Amino acid sequence: MNIFLLSGFTIVTYEEMPDFKPNEYFWKHHWDGKEEKWVAYARAVRELMSAQGGFELSNCTLEDKL
Repeated sequence: MNIFLLSGFTIVTYEEMPDFKPNEYFWKHHWDGKEEKWVAYARAVRELMSAQGGFELSNCTLEDKL
C-alpha cells in the first residue's frame, strides 16, 4: 500500500510491508544455530527493510557515525 503525503514542499511515499513471522522454514534455511534466534530474526528483518527501501547496509556503530 502506498500513501502519498504532502507537507509544504515535501512528498513522502510510505510502503507498508507485511508482518514478518518466522516459521520452521525460516529457522531451517536462515539460522545457523551459532547465533541467538532473536539475532537471526533481527538480521533478516534488517536485510528485508534495506532491500525494500534501496538502502545500503552498514555495520557502523552509532559512535562511529557521530
